[in-house]
Amino acid sequence: MVIKNCDLEELIELGSKTFGTVYHGKWRGTDVAIKWINDKSDFWNEAIKLTDLHHPNVVAFYGVLLDGLEGPMATVTKYMVNGSLRNALQKNGRNLDKHKLFLIVMDVASGMEYLHGNNIVHFNLKSDNLLVNLLDPHHPICKLIHCFVYQLKCQTLIFGGVRGTLPWMAPELLKHHTPILSLFSYLSFQVDEFCISIVMWELLTGTKSHNPYADLHYGAIIGGITTPYDLQFQNPVIQNGDC
Repeated sequence: MVIKNCDLEELIELGSKTFGTVYHGKWRGTDVAIKWINDKSDFWNEAIKLTDLHHPNVVAFYGVLLDGLEGPMATVTKYMVNGSLRNALQKNGRNLDKHKLFLIVMDVASGMEYLHGNNIVHFNLKSDNLLVNLLDPHHPICKLIHCFVYQLKCQTLIFGGVRGTLPWMAPELLKHHTPILSLFSYLSFQVDEFCISIVMWELLTGTKSHNPYADLHYGAIIGGITTPYDLQFQNPVIQNGDC
């Protein structure tokens, strides 16, 4: 669906990264997130895929916004009031007891299961790409954000190899990082399951540590996985004494 510029109101800038800039806005009276995309390659193919995704734990995709034929493009999605899970942990980590953390993990797992059921591997499930609504003190809501990084499993290599973010990348993606087509045999839905294990680490430790390799340079992380020596990482310190 193409959304008209005149139907949107940009209220406040939420953040800017390499992919583009995100705004909180209004569309027909509904709070939305407007993400202006810097890299327009394969924009329409990705948008078509996203229109077919409908699940309570996947951020709703409303449509695309165009600023002329050659101008910038934006996606319009559901607005999540507390932003990313990472941001929520930094601001509200101490208020999230183990029951709420469990509900968040279940939401993430449910969204991931839905994607996998549609033959989609996310490749970048990290706390920055999980959005939360904590307004209900008894039932937090967590949704997977698309970020235009979803890849159909059967097209993973066609689209140019492995994607992801250290340290959420599964070991097999680093061990077998090669452009040859035989790499496909190493890729599976399990790469997302590894990502979730790191997200669970973040939930358990709260604001104490962003990831289990916090004291290591990326080169050391990759080297520890791809060469025959053990990679040492921190044991989690559970927040609030929960376990």
